[in-house]
Amino acid sequence: MSIGRRAFLGIIGTAAVTAGLPDAASAQVTPGRNAARRARRLTTLARTLRPGRVLREGQIGDYRAVTPDRGEPHLLREELASALPGRRGRRSSLVSFVHLTDQHIIDAQSTTRVEFTDRYADGECGAITPLSSAHRPQEAASARIGDAMLRRIRAIGTSPVSGAPLQAAICTGDNTDNQQGNELKTFLDLMDGSALTGRPLVAQSGDLARYEGVQRSGDRAYWHPDPGVTGTPDQYKELFGFPDAPGWLERALAPFDAAGAGMPWFSCYGNHDGLAQGNSPVLLPYRVIAEGGVKVVGTPEHATCHSLTDPAAALGQLTTPGAPALPVTADQQRQYVRKRGWMRAHLDSPGAPSGHGFAQRNVDENVAYYVRDVGAVRWIVLDTVNPGGLADGSVGDRQLAWLDDRLDEADAERTLVLLFSHHGPRSLTNPNQAPDPFAKADGNDLPRHTADDVLAVVSAHPSVIGWVNGHTHNNVITPRQGPFWDIGSAAHIDWPSQARLIDVLDNHDGTVSLFTTMVDHADDDVASFARELMANDPQKGFGTGTGSAADRNTELLLPHPFA
Repeated sequence: MSIGRRAFLGIIGTAAVTAGLPDAASAQVTPGRNAARRARRLTTLARTLRPGRVLREGQIGDYRAVTPDRGEPHLLREELASALPGRRGRRSSLVSFVHLTDQHIIDAQSTTRVEFTDRYADGECGAITPLSSAHRPQEAASARIGDAMLRRIRAIGTSPVSGAPLQAAICTGDNTDNQQGNELKTFLDLMDGSALTGRPLVAQSGDLARYEGVQRSGDRAYWHPDPGVTGTPDQYKELFGFPDAPGWLERALAPFDAAGAGMPWFSCYGNHDGLAQGNSPVLLPYRVIAEGGVKVVGTPEHATCHSLTDPAAALGQLTTPGAPALPVTADQQRQYVRKRGWMRAHLDSPGAPSGHGFAQRNVDENVAYYVRDVGAVRWIVLDTVNPGGLADGSVGDRQLAWLDDRLDEADAERTLVLLFSHHGPRSLTNPNQAPDPFAKADGNDLPRHTADDVLAVVSAHPSVIGWVNGHTHNNVITPRQGPFWDIGSAAHIDWPSQARLIDVLDNHDGTVSLFTTMVDHADDDVASFARELMANDPQKGFGTGTGSAADRNTELLLPHPFA
């Protein structure tokens, strides 16, 4: 099993929505063709992106431009039901919403990040690749990328299929990168927008007047935007043709007015929201390091490619004398936030709906799963983070029984259900039964269940029509027994940096259609350049994350379970 990015620390250690959301009756609207046509122009139905001309040559790979290409129409998928003629004229919208996932709002200067492990996946250590993407050349712009996506979503405004207004957005986890309180604040401010928060968004820690991180460390393993920081060109420039970009770090990290989602938005817990570096329960040393003034930026001279396979040696990478480090500004706001505090922060957010899905009950019981009705569809949001650690997911025993009960209710009420979680069936593969040793009695839900157990419960309920998720940073759509559609979307932080619009329509012929439409973020000087950087990332660039045409713009048919 691949542990995923930042396995270093993994080795060592979910009633009605608030006023303003349409109810089931008002959600069933007549398709607005003009509104749909306008929306289509701002999606990948009209324009996609592909590798363009070579801008600079490298010793191993070339650095290419990102170039517009023709759009992709919706691809009809009939694995679960056959299409009947005339459905376009009969159908009505049940819900239209936005799927955002894996935004990874990063404190790029955090003292507990382990960017230095990334070199073990850059060819230096051969086949040792689970440590990929601990450093991303575009990471300083994570908040600007998220804002550019929200600006594009606000400009679209309506379904490109039905013309119905987009009713809500849902963020399916890894909203933050390293479980830190300042990252959580930045994410909430990003989604709510400066008009609600009354302040510009600040995505930086430590000294706000200057960048204090690995991209000015002089270590050639990182891309350095400013020329002359390294004695000879860094490996990104030498091997892959990356450019000089003087002052880009300051532009990427400068405070800005966030647009906000502009619609009710809901939240979901991901492994990077609930585990240190997305892999480990928060050990006591991490808390000390987090607030401190020393940032490890490289590996000690004695380190080898196999140092990280030994837990004792791995912990030593952050503490052993001789590890290259930078003095940085200490900052208490980097402190880790536990699940209760994470949900409480959502309750304190000024955006709608109050709590973004979470209620006081969630805080009191320390459970990050809930149920809400949005449009004519019931949303059941799960918590798939394994509290004992490792990046992939699982579902606790109490939560699985709760899910079975909620699906029994939906079946009895003949209500269609969409499931949401960070990990989907393909990544519910974490068998770890160890508890979080620092959690209180209600902080662990044991035993843990993986995909087979969860799918056995879900597939037994006809109300489920789809399961929307993220985590794997790629577009992938899979038919499942039930039947229902398993819809995974790409990350914001990695290529192709996309969100997904999802429309649920009743065809009034015994079938339901789920339309999925990919969206690229808006263009500006910072976000567009960040997208070019991620496109050329030697680990996660062009050719990764996009999926096939059948995983992007689609019409997914299935039988209406209550027709």
